[in-house]
Amino acid sequence: MLASVARHATRRHSALRHAPRRAALGARPAARSLSASVADVTVKITFVDHEGSRAVVPGRVGQSVAEVAHMHGIDIGPICMGAEREAIRSDAWTEDLFGEGPTLGYDHVQIPPAWNATLPPKTEWEQELLESYWDQDDLTDASRLASLLVLKKDHDGIQVYIPDGIPADGQD
Repeated sequence: MLASVARHATRRHSALRHAPRRAALGARPAARSLSASVADVTVKITFVDHEGSRAVVPGRVGQSVAEVAHMHGIDIGPICMGAEREAIRSDAWTEDLFGEGPTLGYDHVQIPPAWNATLPPKTEWEQELLESYWDQDDLTDASRLASLLVLKKDHDGIQVYIPDGIPADGQD
């Protein structure tokens, strides 16, 4: 009799030992993908050139506006981008990342004021590049460098205006 009680206790102990695992397995939600869907990582951008022609194209979250334009064959001018110069971490702290940043200011675009709240503030370096490549009457408060505008999901539907390009040497 002692042997049967010991066998019964061993089975019962074994069942209790695995009960939490079984409960956890049974409580698992239905299988689902942990990766993001395409819709989660894409945004639509409307590029409008100086003649009023429009192109609505998809872009990926994390790409710059310049990369999206280049990927879709939209000419916004030459781009020369190094590593990030700085990262704005808060209103009080901007971290210097010691990167080169953009070295040209040709990728000038204009973003409507309604989108300003979703964009990082314009840096002194960005303003300096815009002023060194463009005439003052070509620049507005909406002027930005496309290579510095990194897309986020809340940029879905953003409009990007492409001003008339800088004339080549000897042409007006």
